[in-house]
Amino acid sequence: MPRYLCVPCWLTLSVILAGCGIFSTTKPPPTRPSAAGSAIDFREDPLRIGDRVSVELSGIADPSPPKEQDIKEDGTINLPYIHSVVAAGKSPSKLEKEIESLYVPAWYPRITVTVTPVARYFFVMGQVTMPGRILYTGPITVLGAIGAAGDFTPFAKKGAVEVIHPNGSIETINCRKAIRDPKLDVSIHPGDKIQVGRRF
Repeated sequence: MPRYLCVPCWLTLSVILAGCGIFSTTKPPPTRPSAAGSAIDFREDPLRIGDRVSVELSGIADPSPPKEQDIKEDGTINLPYIHSVVAAGKSPSKLEKEIESLYVPAWYPRITVTVTPVARYFFVMGQVTMPGRILYTGPITVLGAIGAAGDFTPFAKKGAVEVIHPNGSIETINCRKAIRDPKLDVSIHPGDKIQVGRRF
């Protein structure tokens, strides 16, 4: 092949290969991890003490408007005629079926029960900037919850933060270590109470 034909052929081949990415040194953009795995199905997530739920009774002769109420410290809610019903520890779908079984056939031949979590809270108390009740909107850890409460005060005892669960069990978290090791940063759920003590 004549020499003057080699240069155009080589240039053409280079363009084709570069288009295929063989000679390209540009790295592809990083793929963001999917957040779908962290989503919570609130229809199946167990209700907890302190959750606010809406209960609607329909399909009956005397339907009442949806009633919102907080799940009490004993884990119950109150409903017409059947009064106290244990809600804590049950998913909304399971609670609907249980309430329906209490109404039918004792009070109604048929009924449709809809239980909807309205607001779910956790609590951060003690040595944080803004202590109080915080709306639970999805997965969060101890450090994230403390951050949502305005972070530690200068007097906070970071090495022994207590997480008090609705069942009465208590976890003690060393937040100093959790900052360095995320595996020690435990998850917080609705109804949990975080108590940040004062160091001396």
